[in-house]
Amino acid sequence: MVYKAPLLITNLPKISIIIPVYNGGTAFRQCLESLQRFRPHPDRVWTEVIVVADGCTDGSDRLAEAFGATVLRTPSAGGPARARNLGARQARGKSYFLSMPMLPSTPIQFSR
Repeated sequence: MVYKAPLLITNLPKISIIIPVYNGGTAFRQCLESLQRFRPHPDRVWTEVIVVADGCTDGSDRLAEAFGATVLRTPSAGGPARARNLGARQARGKSYFLSMPMLPSTPIQFSR
């Protein structure tokens, strides 16, 4: 299960990880498993994982929930940019990382 801490008033770094997905399959499962291994200690960093299920029909949204991610759903596919923007609007972290389709090992970091 991906660690998801409640947002507290604290001096800990706050990081949001945003993953847009459209019928993610095996690669998406591997991404979630990788995040599960990443799980930082909650005394060091507050972390949330937001998955935006962009019109998914393969159960990617349910898989993300099983891993403990916050899942946002869109009724139809609108592309990765729309999904990333939706996730970024919901992110509560001061910094956030966006997973790029087809480039899971190359996240992009933004800070507020």
